[in-house]
Parts: sequence; C-alpha cells; structure tokens
Amino acid sequence: MSNIPSIREKCTGALLASAIGDALGWPYEFRSRNTNENLQMGQGHFVDWHRRSGGRYWNHNEMILAGEYSDDTQMILAVSRSLISGYDWKDYFSHKELPYWLKYERGGGNALKTAAKTYKENNTPWKSKNARDYFCAGGNGATMRILPHVIANAYFSDTEQLMDDVFSNSIITHGHPRAILGATCYAYALNVILHKETILQFGELINIIIDGVNVWGRFREHVLPTDWDNYNNLNFEYNYLNEWSNCTNSIIDKLLYIDKSLKKGLLVNDSTVLTELKCFDKENGAGDVAVLAALYLVSKYANNPILGIKTAAYTVGIDTDTIACITGGLFGMLCGTGWIPAEWRMVQDYNCLCNIAEILLSNDMKATSKRISDSNINNQELRSSPIGKIFIDKVFEIPSGKSSKIIITKICTLLGQTLYLKQYERVKEDVQSTESNKNVLCSNNKIMSSKQIRFNLAKLNSVSSDPSFSRITFKKIVQIINLLCDGASNCDQIAKKLKVDECLVKAIQDAMN
Repeated sequence: MSNIPSIREKCTGALLASAIGDALGWPYEFRSRNTNENLQMGQGHFVDWHRRSGGRYWNHNEMILAGEYSDDTQMILAVSRSLISGYDWKDYFSHKELPYWLKYERGGGNALKTAAKTYKENNTPWKSKNARDYFCAGGNGATMRILPHVIANAYFSDTEQLMDDVFSNSIITHGHPRAILGATCYAYALNVILHKETILQFGELINIIIDGVNVWGRFREHVLPTDWDNYNNLNFEYNYLNEWSNCTNSIIDKLLYIDKSLKKGLLVNDSTVLTELKCFDKENGAGDVAVLAALYLVSKYANNPILGIKTAAYTVGIDTDTIACITGGLFGMLCGTGWIPAEWRMVQDYNCLCNIAEILLSNDMKATSKRISDSNINNQELRSSPIGKIFIDKVFEIPSGKSSKIIITKICTLLGQTLYLKQYERVKEDVQSTESNKNVLCSNNKIMSSKQIRFNLAKLNSVSSDPSFSRITFKKIVQIINLLCDGASNCDQIAKKLKVDECLVKAIQDAMN
C-alpha cells in the first residue's frame, strides 16, 4: 500500500479488524463448543453457528449469529468504556465492567471469569483464595483487550505512560509474566505502527520490537498495588523476577526465529513456524504465544491483510479467535479501513466500534461519548446498569432440559453495543410439592387444580399411608388429582397413563367429595 492511513483511519481500522478476526475465528476455536459438525471453513465470510452453553446444570444450545464476536471484543469495549467513563479507569474496569460482564460473557476464559467473580466479592485476585492460580495465569485474556489504551494515547506519544497503563490493566486479571509481557509487547507493536509515517518494510516490525525490549520488557514495579507482591508468600517453585526475565528472553528468541524464517521468503511454511511458536501445544492460549503468532502473520502478509486474518482464523488447533483478533488489530493499525471487504463490515456492532474510535481519540472523551450516546437513544426506554444506561431490544427463551429455561435479554448500550444477558430459571409446574408438604396440604382440607376440590381427609390420609402404595410419591398423587379434576379420563385410563395401580386412582377418587 503506497498511502499511509491517517491516525483516525488506523485506530478505527484496528478496532474493526480486531472484532472481524474475533468473529471469523471464534467458531473454530478449540474451546468454542461449536455443535455444527459440518460447518465449512475458509470461505472468508461470517457464519451462523450453535454453541453448547450452560455447563452441566443449565445445558442449552445457543445460536451465534453471523458476525457476532466473543469475549475478546467484549473486553476491548469494556476497557474502552472504562477509559471514557470519567472515573479512575482501573477501578471502573475492576468493580463495574468485570462483575457485570459475567452476565453477558461469551467464551470467557477461566482466569478472566475467576477475577471477575473476585472483584464482584469486593476482593482482589492476588489476595483471594485463588491467588496461586492468579499468579500462574499466563493466558491471552490480558493481551486481547489493551488496544483502547494505544488509541487513547495516540496524540500524546507517551510510550512510557502507555506501557504503565497496559501493565496496570494486565495485572487486574492475570499475574504471570507471560500474560503481562504478551500485552506490553502487543501494545508496543501497535504503537510503533500507529506512529510510523513511512512504509513498513518486510520484516522491519520484528526488528523494531526486538530493539524495544527495554521498554515493553521492563518489569514496572512502580505501578504495582502496594499488596500485589503476595507471590512472595505462596512458595512458588520459581522466583517471580527470574521467571519474568526468562519469559522476556524466550520472546526475544522467538522473535529472532520469526525474523530468520521470514528471510526464507516464499519458502517459509506457516504451519512450521506456528508449531515452533507453540501455537499447537497445550500452552497455545498463552499471552506471549498469541502475540508472537500475530506478529509473524502480520509481517508475512503485510501486503495481503485479508489472507493474513483468514490464516489466523482458519488454522485449526491454534487459538483462532484471539490470534485472529490480535492479528486483525495489527493489520487495521497498519492498513486503516479501506481494505476491509463489504461482507466483513457486517460484523456485530460495526457503528459502535467506529464511535468508540472517535471517542478515544477525542480530547474530551466524556463529552464526545455523551454526544454520540444522545444521537443513539431514539426515544428508547432507558434503564440503569453498572456500565451506564441501556435499553432492551428483545427477550426470548431457550429450553434447558425438561425443567429449565434460559431467558435471554438482548440489550443495547447508548454507544450501540449489543449484549445478551442470561437469566436461568426452573420451569414451574401447576402444583409444586414434596412429601414434606403432604400434611400441610391435607390439613388445609383443599388443593387447587383446574377448580377447587375438597377432600375427605380421613380417606386421603388413609390412601397416602397405605403400605401397598408406599412407592407412590406425593407428586404422583397430585398428578392423579389433576387428571381426575379434568374429567377427561376414567380411572383405568389415568392408571395406564401414569403407570400406577388402578386401585390407587379409585381410592383417591373416593376421597374426593
């Protein structure tokens, strides 16, 4: 590309392409729980698919519409709202965005969800009962969300402040050096591209990042919370600062490998390089792995961003959604928006992402946010939420087994983001009782069905205590009463329908006055 995009085009492109990569790659991510066995891949367009959700007790099949994104983009927008809130962004993100995100999260990782639950309980991950897990959390959940910091810093060019903010953001949910270094390295790469005013030469980005290791690779102790060094009390098998140094050196070694591989030109093989970067290993969800894979793909496909993002999204076995999201962020920052195909502009919340870019670049983010929000209201009935005013778009239900349902409320924020809030409910029967309720109902001398019925209490108690009917539950008795009240079936038919002794049905009928 001969023309260098403007800062505004770069930042808008980075946000859009991040969401596009996320939406393209999510159906094929190894933890996506995609139930569409015959889903075609590699076509380069968004697809509808079904995702198994709810775990063991609330299992349900959730429809994901073409172009909808996962937690990667959700977190980017959550950080964006925190920066434009007008409050301390770290406190806002920790205590408002993260706890509320649990209501609408899509595909969130364990470290992210555990941290969110911890803040919901007014605690911090590094001081909670899960502190050891926190300091071992090296996933890419921090790396994927730091793009808004780069955009907000675009006109200030303060790299040190940017690195401080990214470091501070990362440790809110992840404590292992791999997670934090993945985030700082990604932010540094984005910032380099953002401020580069000349054509990026083949392989140049890798060398710039290697040369900048003293910036993105520095342990920023001065921004740590005063009680953060709890790792000293957890008896790890490793020394934290030594681990930090080892992870930094490992990233540099991998960058040198990428540089060497790129020099092979057309002979370089994507699968070989991604394998060496550990993208297919158990650690393929680590923060440093994700950013290294993205840096390789952007360096190789700098002149063909569409192919680069598709490679990230459709390489089965890697963390497709996050690597495609990060790759998209780098491509968007490099190429702006002009290259994005029309079909990719159908990504979820396209207008919202464009608005967010404008707000983050504004000198008065809060005022710009209000102006854009006001234009999106359209006389909607607004409701309050921890993350600002919202309005309900639609409500629908999904069955979960025989006795449960999931109520999904599609809401919109004032900036145009769509969220799907889930509420889990048990399906209530006409009469809900247990054996322990039996005497209470009988003592009231009545029970409600399609009409009010009175009983001969002595006869009904005699039936319920008859040893020959000992295996009959009170719920079954209620079902018999309901059918008798309906009058549509005789005793023989009811007995066959409920698979009980006809004598029991007749005895209950006789107890009814």
